[in-house]
Amino acid sequence: MNITKKMIPCDCQNRGCKEFAGCCFTATEVVIRDGGSAGDGDYGNIHLMFVGQGAGRDEDINMNPDNLMRQPFVGKAGVYLRNIIKFLWDGGLIFNVAISNSVRFHPLDASRKDRAPTPEELNDCIRLLDRDIDLVKPKALVALGMSTSNALIPETAGAVMGRIAGLSYLYRGIKTVPLYHPSFLTRNYGKFTANQRGDYHIRCVEVLRKLAAEAVGTNNP
Repeated sequence: MNITKKMIPCDCQNRGCKEFAGCCFTATEVVIRDGGSAGDGDYGNIHLMFVGQGAGRDEDINMNPDNLMRQPFVGKAGVYLRNIIKFLWDGGLIFNVAISNSVRFHPLDASRKDRAPTPEELNDCIRLLDRDIDLVKPKALVALGMSTSNALIPETAGAVMGRIAGLSYLYRGIKTVPLYHPSFLTRNYGKFTANQRGDYHIRCVEVLRKLAAEAVGTNNP
């Protein structure tokens, strides 16, 4: 398996943002399978772009100084997501992905616990996501979790993920599908296993299988 990776750095210069001083400036990651290019200015043929909520403790370079590349989704949730992608690859469905977040900092509450970003914070950061979407030109977006789904798809406000997961919407003219955040899957199932039969897991795998197959222009295997 030949995999090429490239980080698109967060170059935010918005010093007026209240999170700027402590921001971890998480990058967007591009993952190309089997010989494609991910060089400067060429991000290959990106089929799916996953968008999460924001950095967590494992992504936050202030808490995890080993994450020098400022890579997104490197904690337990990221491992689960990447294993789903690999599972689909191993099944013969070859597609390229980008992985990013709606905000590039680590949202924390007063008790230093993770929280969802506010609408104002999303407004401050969303231009960076839009820029990276324009760079990689994905065939489809996957909005991971309700916070990101609400940010990209305002009509999902007030809905629950059980009702909207796998449905098709548009963000900036691109097909956008809400899906359970992989942190939700880790809370329910722990680590990824190929024989996992949990309902949420199966639903996520099947949604992504169908979406990736559509994006690469093949029939669902």
